[in-house]
Amino acid sequence: MAGRLPTTAQNKTLKRSNKELKDRDSETPVYLKQDFKPPKSLTKEEKKVWKWLVGVFRETVNCRVSDADIHLMELYCRAKVATDEADAALKRDDRPFILVTLGKDKDGTIKTTSKPNPNLRKRKENAELCVRLFDQLGLSPVARARMGLGAANAKKKSDFFKKLMERTDD
Repeated sequence: MAGRLPTTAQNKTLKRSNKELKDRDSETPVYLKQDFKPPKSLTKEEKKVWKWLVGVFRETVNCRVSDADIHLMELYCRAKVATDEADAALKRDDRPFILVTLGKDKDGTIKTTSKPNPNLRKRKENAELCVRLFDQLGLSPVARARMGLGAANAKKKSDFFKKLMERTDD
């Protein structure tokens, strides 16, 4: 058997003690304790999505927030509104291809070409971005499953992993 044998040291201290973990946990901001002021650059429609998103965070998710999350929330609002706009445009004109005039030829006949409807691509790209951002924010079913049931449900009081980290083996 090759390699070095593992060594055990009796006086080795843990890098992170339970007290340090408790302190870090209490100092980390929680969504319920924070102000979610919408950025001034959001439009009226985007602010409606912002208010809905903040309500979702406060009701269902008990996780940590940082400035990066605020920017992700802002991006989600923009992508959601763009998806809704493209969807509304597709309800008015749902053709997969549109005719675009190119001008007239020598004889005076109008030349046209068909191009894919730009609203289809706009809706698809923004919907995919919404799903990715939703996952990054921990709001998709898969993201909630990755966090575990205790972390996904804010109304639940006990956290198995927190209890495990605070245990003493004395």
